[in-house]
Amino acid sequence: MKDLLKDLKWNAIIGSVIMILTGFVLIIFPSVSLSVLATIVGVGAICGGLFSIIRFFTYDLKESFYRNDFLIGIVVLTIGILILFRPTVFISIIPFVLGIVIMFSAFSKLQDGITAKRLGYPNHMLYIILALIDCVFGMVVLFNPFEVATILFIIIGVGLVYSGVSDLYVTVYLSQKFDDFYKGLNEDQGPKF
Repeated sequence: MKDLLKDLKWNAIIGSVIMILTGFVLIIFPSVSLSVLATIVGVGAICGGLFSIIRFFTYDLKESFYRNDFLIGIVVLTIGILILFRPTVFISIIPFVLGIVIMFSAFSKLQDGITAKRLGYPNHMLYIILALIDCVFGMVVLFNPFEVATILFIIIGVGLVYSGVSDLYVTVYLSQKFDDFYKGLNEDQGPKF
């Protein structure tokens, strides 16, 4: 169980860093060619898919039984290949996909807030506030009130940076709370003979 939590923590950290970097690229280069962005995302998805498939085969058989790394790897790899060979389809849905990513981040923080409350963390409302801010960014991106693509990409970039930074904070902080919680459980059980 502890290894699974450790893997989830590192996956969340890597995902947060990717969101932050993508956000900064969109903020700094909002008028970057969408085909260049599609190529970067396609190559990134292919690498991520291959990494997930390789990771599946390196796990112990018992661990791999409970994991979906192979399935996730195949799906992400296929998406990456489709993006590279059909970039126009991807380009047309970039704002929608990035809006969904931001909304997913918001709902994830909401779940973390509920978990923090269940763990007895007194400042669990911080997670709720972070989730609400994420929701606002996600809705702005999804409903796209901007006519100019450059402004939209700057807003998407800011939303991704915010989501990545807040996800990183929540992941690191909540993982520490989980560690403390499990240490408390192990201490309560006493010595095992």
